[in-house]
Amino acid sequence: MAKNKSAVGTTKSKRIAEDASRLYAEGLSIESVANELKVSYRCARKAIRSKGVALRDPSARTKGRTSPKKRKTNK
Repeated sequence: MAKNKSAVGTTKSKRIAEDASRLYAEGLSIESVANELKVSYRCARKAIRSKGVALRDPSARTKGRTSPKKRKTNK
């Protein structure tokens, strides 16, 4: 009997999603995550979103608030 190819693909996509969401949560950009995992930007973005991770606001870059370590505090 032939192996079920979809089961192999599911495992790989789950691994990519877990790795992508972890790297993104650590502060890497989507582009950096894609390069690290050797996948397309679109694939990395979809993988991150599939794990329920909220994407950072890209316009916040100019305000210095894109890194989880650089959260704006109200004083």
